[in-house]
Amino acid sequence: MAKVLMPVAEGFEEIEAFTIVDILRRAEIEVVLAGLLPGPVAGAHNVSIVPDTTIEMVNGAAFDMIILPGGQPGTDNLNADPRVHVLIKEFAANNKMIGAICAAPIILASAGLLRGKKVTCYPSYRDQLNGGIFENAPVVSDGTIITSQGPGTAVNFGLVIVTRLAGRHTSDGVSNAMLAQETPSDLWNPNLFNSIIQALLGALETKDSYTQGQARRVAEYCLSIGLKLKLPITEMRDLYLGAMLHDIGKYNTAEDVLNKPDSLNFREETLAREHTLKGTLFVVGINNLSHIGPTILHHHEHWDGSGYPGRLKGEQIPLHARIVAVADAFDAMISNRSYRDGINKETAVRELLKKKDTQFDPFIVDVFIECLNESPFEIKDFSYYF
Repeated sequence: MAKVLMPVAEGFEEIEAFTIVDILRRAEIEVVLAGLLPGPVAGAHNVSIVPDTTIEMVNGAAFDMIILPGGQPGTDNLNADPRVHVLIKEFAANNKMIGAICAAPIILASAGLLRGKKVTCYPSYRDQLNGGIFENAPVVSDGTIITSQGPGTAVNFGLVIVTRLAGRHTSDGVSNAMLAQETPSDLWNPNLFNSIIQALLGALETKDSYTQGQARRVAEYCLSIGLKLKLPITEMRDLYLGAMLHDIGKYNTAEDVLNKPDSLNFREETLAREHTLKGTLFVVGINNLSHIGPTILHHHEHWDGSGYPGRLKGEQIPLHARIVAVADAFDAMISNRSYRDGINKETAVRELLKKKDTQFDPFIVDVFIECLNESPFEIKDFSYYF
């Protein structure tokens, strides 16, 4: 059974803390409340609780996740306690899950954990995320970090956490028992959304005959990696979208550059590289797509910082962009191009291994090679990820 730690300080937001604890305990997940000092702790609206223990007595190694409730001055009180920062950095170093709601993501920002990560928070704190990429959504997951916007999103936040810790079946069971209502899905047909994406790619492929089916193959590779990483369903959807549209910016690139049979000169290479910026502009401001902009923008960054356009390094590069980078490179190597023939799978794998720690995230390369060894990768229709 999973075990979760929730530190609480004077002025915490009661709805957030109580709702999350209640939902997790309904899922039979153990939750331990830890005060900064012994004795009762009063919330922002003068509701007091007696925590199970104090933060001084906590052994972080005994927990699978830490969750920080928001509220003021509770968030500032947690943020001012160095023991809280030690704990969350310990969880991050051990690749354990970290959750924060309302104002509390600024604590993660202060600890340097949000740079390059997709994150949400109470809107008035969006300028204090220290490099975090704000998304206006009730709950946002990026790797092991899950954030939420405020008291009104606490139920969704709790259910997402249950899904990650105990599985979708358990989360659905808790949700159904609580009569939690989801947004009606019949307002937007997901298959229609997917068909529009497919049509856009078809238009791109008419310009560049050498990319026929490339986005679909890259998307499948990426989703196989995502399944290995046990990404939640919403992240799988976003990974699919980012992979499908990662090269959409090439639509505005001259055909003679895309299909040139020999090496590009400096001017042509500059034009080709602009596709990441053009593709990002393509999705900016579009509901349900703008949040995948970082995947499109950064899928040519290199692990060692030598890529483009931002020369991001290591985990500064968004996770989805790192996944797309590996899948895209593999597909490019095994596919025929105007200037060369494709190489075989074994040679392409050797190239990926050769460029671990320089061009590619070494962990993602290892996961992808596991996927290649386990799946024949037949092209499928991934519309069910919407």
